[in-house]
Amino acid sequence: MKNQISISLLFILLIFAVACQPLSDKKEPEKENILFDEVAEIEAIMNVIEGETKCFFDGNYECWAKHWSHENYAIQAWNNSDGTADAAVGWEKINSQGKDWIEKYYKNGINIIHPVVKREKPSVKFFNEKTAYLIWTQYNADKEKTNYRTSQEIRLMEKDSEGWKIVNVSAFWDTQSKIPFDSLKLN
Repeated sequence: MKNQISISLLFILLIFAVACQPLSDKKEPEKENILFDEVAEIEAIMNVIEGETKCFFDGNYECWAKHWSHENYAIQAWNNSDGTADAAVGWEKINSQGKDWIEKYYKNGINIIHPVVKREKPSVKFFNEKTAYLIWTQYNADKEKTNYRTSQEIRLMEKDSEGWKIVNVSAFWDTQSKIPFDSLKLN
């Protein structure tokens, strides 16, 4: 009888020991996912993208620069009308090229070349909570608002202590024929 009581006590102690173990780590990822609001993050990213585009086309250098990552791995790539392509690699080159473009062509806001920009809804892929990839078609009105020039746009975004920043802009212009300004059916 003592053996049965001893075995029963050991069994009960084993059950208590197992029951008192900390919860498994499986709940942590679920908790993290609850804290990541993809809809809110996409809205924050789009605010950065829209802000950078508006600042650039409005010729506002300081505003444009604050939307970018100032790291050496940032890149801006584009095609040229003669069939060639260019890239500015690293913030120093992006900054130099962007500032030059704003001063030379947009004349610091005096010359608005693309007064209206519309976008299709972007496809978005989050690689984690601090890195996102976006792709969309963009419509860029000419100065006279007679036609839109299309561009295929790609962004790689990175979230730092200040919020979302642009790490990569790849823009491929004139991917379609010009579209008459009054015929575009996007909001």
